[in-house]
Amino acid sequence: MDLSELLPKEHLISIKSTEKQLVIKELIQKLQELGKLDNADRYYTQVIHRETLENTGVGNGFAIPHVRTDSVKKLLTVFGICNELIEYESFDKQPVKYVMLSIFPTSLSTKYLYLVGMMARIFSSSEKRSKIDEARTPSKIYPILTKEAKLYFESLTEINKEDEHIENLSGIPSTDLDLLIRLDQLYRLYDSGDTSEALTKKINELRKFIDNRSLSYYERMRKKCQNPFAILEKNACGGCHMVIPPVEMAKIKSKKHLAVCTYCGRFLIIV
Repeated sequence: MDLSELLPKEHLISIKSTEKQLVIKELIQKLQELGKLDNADRYYTQVIHRETLENTGVGNGFAIPHVRTDSVKKLLTVFGICNELIEYESFDKQPVKYVMLSIFPTSLSTKYLYLVGMMARIFSSSEKRSKIDEARTPSKIYPILTKEAKLYFESLTEINKEDEHIENLSGIPSTDLDLLIRLDQLYRLYDSGDTSEALTKKINELRKFIDNRSLSYYERMRKKCQNPFAILEKNACGGCHMVIPPVEMAKIKSKKHLAVCTYCGRFLIIV
């Protein structure tokens, strides 16, 4: 799949606005100028409402404001390069420089997730971000994104041989996931101040029923991120929003073992 199918070259623009809401409005107005929308204000309201439910600053100077609506028939995406850093209340508390806004129908949710997965992977690399920062202008940045998109889509059909998460947890039954979720709930009570003997006893008793490998892995992930679990929806991890490669998805669906995200390492909850 070519990047132009998801993000046409003319949809990469420089942003003049210096505030989050105004950046979003400018991006939506650009889609209207391109003839993709007929009521910019309507979609601006929808995107802003979506932002009040969940902030879309995913970290590394990158944000993905979006809205799912069946009032459009295609995936509409516009990518903005901000002239100044924007305060966005991102997950990593860092300001945003690049904003990719998308409007898409429910039927194209998977296509959107592929795009987000590709962009998230690019911006998670400090080396790739540096190249984009140095390029600065849309005309110079687009070839970089095009090249990285090609590499990303090619990688979707390959097994990630560098990843050791799945190998380390192979053979552990998926029933351990229920126990780990229960353990996590108890730990949260403990962290909130309930250090009673009764709670400590429950934690210690529950730990005895969990495989040592999955328990050790959970404890490492608990230190690494706030929530070591993520829902797997439409082949994408709900934690890091990365699309799981097809080969890995096939392995996850064919086995009743613990599954973790290829990218962020979170335990995957399959619904």
